[in-house]
Amino acid sequence: MKALFLSESQGWSGGAKQLLRLAQGLGPLGWQVTIACPGDGETFKRAQALGLDVLDLHPREDYDVVSAVRLSRLMEKRGVDLLHAHHPRAHAVGLVASYLCRRSVAFVVTRRVSFKPARNPFSMFKYRSRRIDGYVAVAESIRQGLIGSGVDADRVTTIPSAVDLDTFQPRERDERLAAALGVPKGIALVGKIANYGSWKGQDVALAAAAQLKREGRKIVFLFAGRDTDGPAIKAKAASLGLKDGEVKLLGFRDDVPALLSLLDVSLTAATEGEGLSGALRESLAMGVPVAASDAGGNRELVEDGVTGRIFPAGDAPAMARAIASMVDDRQGARRMAEEGRKRVIERYGAERLATSTAKFYADVLARRGKLARKGSSAAQAESTGMSRQDSQELERTS
Repeated sequence: MKALFLSESQGWSGGAKQLLRLAQGLGPLGWQVTIACPGDGETFKRAQALGLDVLDLHPREDYDVVSAVRLSRLMEKRGVDLLHAHHPRAHAVGLVASYLCRRSVAFVVTRRVSFKPARNPFSMFKYRSRRIDGYVAVAESIRQGLIGSGVDADRVTTIPSAVDLDTFQPRERDERLAAALGVPKGIALVGKIANYGSWKGQDVALAAAAQLKREGRKIVFLFAGRDTDGPAIKAKAASLGLKDGEVKLLGFRDDVPALLSLLDVSLTAATEGEGLSGALRESLAMGVPVAASDAGGNRELVEDGVTGRIFPAGDAPAMARAIASMVDDRQGARRMAEEGRKRVIERYGAERLATSTAKFYADVLARRGKLARKGSSAAQAESTGMSRQDSQELERTS
């Protein structure tokens, strides 16, 4: 069977990482996967380095008709059985391509964030179209959000993102890296690994760092991820009176396991939109204690007082209290992390991601085949083209 993965991703992110991990895992299960993404991006380069089949296609906006036409012709030429959109723009372009394609191709979408879909006509068509055979939600909170936005429950399944358990496993503290970063020995180190963004919570974490400093605590905060060394976060840290030695602003890093080995607490601080934090899963896989905001799917992994600490999203004082409690009881924090590690191993291995997705694909294709065998015009419309309801909806949005 042939699957085509579509993404507009140019930078490196958790979603791009999951896309490549899934492509690798599906091969041994009988799926031939091609990835279509921007040729000048990091996802393309890393796919090539892994020996994956990758093509240059760059959806530049929602409903990019030129890209949709190219995609539809590509699916026809390659005999694709299933199109899988992995990011929001890919979702919209893939939907248009699925109508243009003269071949019957199943269409599925992965949803990685817990933001509620907008209520405008274009967004409603994008999410409720019957041409979409199924959704993969990476957390149950995302699944419930889609259902609450009008997507049929039987078209949404939860398949959590995976962790590379060979890479992210307990290891000794990387003393060479600690020295290179100027991390003082004996000082607690709290780290947040995420690309900088308004909803990722770096500003809230800086406010918590400033509060802990006012309380007289010597705790160093480390930030790593795209733009965490940029002017916006530097200005915020300075405005709170945080000095260079009190915060480490590292920018993008490709040595995340080594960074995590240094941490006393790994922090997930998103204020909204979180799916199921990759840094959260990877930290617990390594046995690193975690404190997480109650956003998106974080509570699905972090049980307060059992596998880590949970605090209200956007609440800097509560975040500071959670961090302080873990720094004050490091043995207890490690016990919680070990329990969290057991749950990650049980639920979030890469093999489980591939097998669950392969089963989902099989169910989608079987359902389409059943519809086609019914022979009715309505069933054929749902299986291979635009239903009357979709046609009317699209006409209203034009």
